[in-house]
Amino acid sequence: MAQTNENINEVLMNEEDIYARLRENGLRLTEQRKIIIDVILHETFSCCKEVYVLAHKKDASIGIATVYRMINVLEEIGAISRKNIETINCNGRCCDMKNGCTVVTENSKKIILSEDDIQEALKYIMEKNGYSKVEEIRAVLVNRQD
Repeated sequence: MAQTNENINEVLMNEEDIYARLRENGLRLTEQRKIIIDVILHETFSCCKEVYVLAHKKDASIGIATVYRMINVLEEIGAISRKNIETINCNGRCCDMKNGCTVVTENSKKIILSEDDIQEALKYIMEKNGYSKVEEIRAVLVNRQD
């Protein structure tokens, strides 16, 4: 099933063919690798970071480096075609908060918040709601109804 996003332009093999090719190249089929492959084949995403977010939801032990390495391996074995990876931005489901963000109010007023503003606001809300002291927030995931 081909993804219709610009980072992984198309999936060129089915799941069983990918597994066979990985085995041929001496790679074990770990649960983490299977989850990443499953996300690429069956989920909707717009960038590698979103692949990480989706895979991490399924298994919290999956790190972003593991996802990027697996995507590179899949490209090397011809399972996927990936282009323009550095020039395409996420569609907004994940945000690492660098460069802050813009909040648009109901009357279309735009409020620009810095990364520090976002960190401070989120920490305040989390502590107010009983979460233990949070040192650093690395990313915010926007839950959308697609």
